[in-house]
Amino acid sequence: MLEVLIDINKSFKLSSQYEILNSRGESVNKLYNNFLKANSLLEGRVSIYLDFLRGLAAILVLMEHLGSRLFLGYGYLQNPTVIIKLLYLLNLLGGPSVIVFFVLSGLFISRSVLKSIVDNKWSWKSYLVNRLSRLYVVLIPALCLTLIADKLASYYFDYSKYSDNYTNIKEFVGNLFYLQNIYVGNYGSNGPLWSLGYEFWYYMLFPIIILLLRNQKKILKVAYLFTALTVIFLIGQRMSYYFLIWLVGMLVLLLPATSRAKNKFIMTTSFLLVCLAMFMRPLINNGRLFVEHHTNNLFIIDFFIGLSLGLLIYILIHGTAAQKAKTENKNKWFEKTSKLVASFSFSLYLIHYPIINFVYYWASKNGFNGLQPNLLSVLIEILIIALMCTIAFMFSRITEVRTNVVRAMIMNILERFNYNHQKTKVMKMENNLSK
Repeated sequence: MLEVLIDINKSFKLSSQYEILNSRGESVNKLYNNFLKANSLLEGRVSIYLDFLRGLAAILVLMEHLGSRLFLGYGYLQNPTVIIKLLYLLNLLGGPSVIVFFVLSGLFISRSVLKSIVDNKWSWKSYLVNRLSRLYVVLIPALCLTLIADKLASYYFDYSKYSDNYTNIKEFVGNLFYLQNIYVGNYGSNGPLWSLGYEFWYYMLFPIIILLLRNQKKILKVAYLFTALTVIFLIGQRMSYYFLIWLVGMLVLLLPATSRAKNKFIMTTSFLLVCLAMFMRPLINNGRLFVEHHTNNLFIIDFFIGLSLGLLIYILIHGTAAQKAKTENKNKWFEKTSKLVASFSFSLYLIHYPIINFVYYWASKNGFNGLQPNLLSVLIEILIIALMCTIAFMFSRITEVRTNVVRAMIMNILERFNYNHQKTKVMKMENNLSK
């Protein structure tokens, strides 16, 4: 299907557009229009809901890692009530939330790639600058924060991760180049870095596959095919499987619109399906549903989460379009809150665990063994979540929100370098001609 979209990339001029569409038939026309329709709707009210999902997913990841350190282990509880069971289950939604990130990433990155190719504006330089600036502006400070927090915890609170400096440096550099879970482990205490490695290689693999499908010279096709196979071999089976979940986000852009998306029952059902899938995952993971023991073989349930979320996003894209005019001036608080939380969600994801780990080892050295689940401990959890969000917000003001500034600076440097390079070539040619 994507080959069709990619072939329609040479211009938006009406004449050439219809020539391409007519040559490919009615199915091509529908597919092309599906993408244009979804792309335009993503500029509307649905973006608020997607921001909310992104921010909520980051908070749920924080809750899982915080809950595992804050509360007593579930196995130590004596006859827990239903409410306590629900509390522990709610604190186990971090894993499913990473799948939410994958689908949202697939949606936005594939949209950006496809749109640039359709508009005949594709450039590896621009794409890599956009993606790498987005990642590194947060990743580098987060790695440094992890290094400092882990060193302090090791020196003062008996935390141990690396037995020697060589391993420490190797894993720092490996994570800097997204080689975690390929050649090195996650750096230090920062376990959430695993998914960033997945994301980076999906960023690289997707445009390679798309460009492979274009009508172009055979030598380029061979080069892209070789590169794609090399990346797939490098990242391994598990990461390649999860790329299918990432692609669910792209699939949403290609599906035809339907009037049924406006039905409130269908919208509610799709939301409940996502909730069901997300709550099923920790139950399966801990051997309490479908399996009799703990398992990390979770691809099927993760794929189910991805599909159900893809359905919900599809419903939101096409179902909220009609609400735009009616609700434009309503729910301003929800809109502002969603945008605010989304603005520091990446920072929150990358810095929360080393901070939690540092505080946990400090507390453990002073006799902390975990809190009994009750109203007071839940309030403490809420306060810590609010504090972590505040820290992430302040961190993001000097990192995440500066992405466009860093991006523009890098592009200016590259343009200046290119200008000087071209100028040098011209001067050499003139000198050769004058001899």
